[in-house]
Amino acid sequence: MKKIYLAFLIFLSGCASQNVETYWEKPGASGQDFYTDRSQCNAQAFGIPNATLIQIAIVQNQCLRGKGWYTVEKSR
Repeated sequence: MKKIYLAFLIFLSGCASQNVETYWEKPGASGQDFYTDRSQCNAQAFGIPNATLIQIAIVQNQCLRGKGWYTVEKSR
């Protein structure tokens, strides 16, 4: 399942503009805070039986947003 998820992320990154970098940000949070929250969100998303890749991605994004994270796009 993790290989499928990785392939999906690679596919999505290929669809994105080459000149824009997207990352998660949360005021006052460290990189370790992000990895901790992302790990919890991944466990939640991958714990859904028979979930599609789209459903997993939606749950992951909603979980991170619920923890106060938001995406930022930065031009290279």
